[in-house]
Amino acid sequence: MKGQYDFYKGRIRIRIKGALVEPYLQACTRRGCQVTHLTRTSEDEVQLTIRLSDWRTFRELRKKYRCKIILVEGQGIPFILKRMFQRPSLLIAFFVGVLFVFVLANTLWSIEVKGLNPELEASVESKLKSYGVTPGKLTIGMSDPNDIQRKLLEDIPDLLWVGVKKQGTSYHLYGVEKIRHDTDDKERPTYLVAKKKGMVVQSFIKTGRPLVSVYDVVQKGQPLATGELVEDGDVFVHAEGEVIAETWYKAEQTLPQKHILQLTNGEATHSYSLDIGRLRVPLWGWWTSNDGDIREESETSDWNVFGWQLPVQMQTTSAYSLDAISLENSQKELKEIGVRTAKESLRQTLDERADILDEKVLHLSKEHGKVKLILLFKVYEDIAETKYISQGD
Repeated sequence: MKGQYDFYKGRIRIRIKGALVEPYLQACTRRGCQVTHLTRTSEDEVQLTIRLSDWRTFRELRKKYRCKIILVEGQGIPFILKRMFQRPSLLIAFFVGVLFVFVLANTLWSIEVKGLNPELEASVESKLKSYGVTPGKLTIGMSDPNDIQRKLLEDIPDLLWVGVKKQGTSYHLYGVEKIRHDTDDKERPTYLVAKKKGMVVQSFIKTGRPLVSVYDVVQKGQPLATGELVEDGDVFVHAEGEVIAETWYKAEQTLPQKHILQLTNGEATHSYSLDIGRLRVPLWGWWTSNDGDIREESETSDWNVFGWQLPVQMQTTSAYSLDAISLENSQKELKEIGVRTAKESLRQTLDERADILDEKVLHLSKEHGKVKLILLFKVYEDIAETKYISQGD
C-alpha cells in the first residue's frame, strides 16, 4: 500500500558518487528521507530510489559531503503527467480515451421488458422508441426513468403497473397487465363456503339463504350460505355476506438467549474516489488500513449542470469501527418478545379486519442456549369465500 502511495507522489531513481556516500545517506535519513532499492555499484558509488518529496533534502546536503547526484529515472504520476504534456500526441490520446470511456458508459446498449405478453411488449417497445429511448443512443438528455414510467402508464391503457430501472448501460422494465373482470360476475349465482375451520360467532348474509347458525363449528369447504333462495327450487342469486368465526392458529418461536450487539463510537476514517462513468479513481485515504470489524457507508455526490447529471461524481466512503457487546435476556423477556413477534407475523397473514383476541403459551422450554415457545392464538375473522354455481349444480 505504501508503494502505491509513493507512486502517486512520485519516486526518483538516482546514482550517488563520492568518498562520503555512507555519511551522506545517514544524514539524509536523519532528515526523514526514505531510501529503497539500495545497491552498491562500486566502492564510491551507489544506486537507490527516493521519494520525489525528499529530492530537495538530497540536493541541500550533497555539497556538504562532496557527493555527485545523477538522475537515472523518474517514476510515478508526476513524471507520467510531465511526459504527457511534453508529448501532445500522448495527451490527445489520453483525452480521446477518456472521451471514449465516457461515451461508452453513457450509451444505452439494451432494453429488456419482462412480465407482459408479446403484443403488449411490442406496444411498450414502440412507445419507448417514440420517446427516444432506443439502444445505441446516448442516455444524456433521455427522460428520467420515473418520467418514462408515467408516460407508459398514460399512453398504454392495458398496463396496470410498470417498473423502469436503469442498470448501468441497460434499461430493465417489468410490467403488470390489467386483468379485465366480467362485469356480470355479481349477477352470477354463487354460494358461500368456509375457507377454514372455525366456530361461527356472527353471521351477516346480505343476499342468499344462510345454512349455519351462531356457535356452529364448521369445517373447511362446508357451505355457509347458498344462492338457492328456496330449497329444491330453481331461483338462484349471487350470495353475499360475512361469516365471522373464531379460529385458532398455532405458532412456534425459537429465540437465542444471548445475542451480539454491534456498536460504534461514531469515529470514522474517510476515503475519497472519483467516478468517471464506470471507472473509479482513488483520490485520498485509500491507503488507510482498518483493523477489526468495521461498517462502511458510501455516499455519492449528485453534481449536475442545469438538470444534466455530470459523468464525473465524487464518492465518499466512511469506515466505522465496531465493538461487539454480548447481551443476555431473561426467560420472561424472551417470552414477551416471542409472543409479540409471533403476533406481528400472524397479523401480516390475516385480513386487515381480523382481530387477534387472545394468546396462550402451550409450551416453553430452554435448551442449548435457546428458548422455544409454542403459542396458540384465538382470532375472529371472516371465513366466507365465494364459489360459483355451475349450470350442472
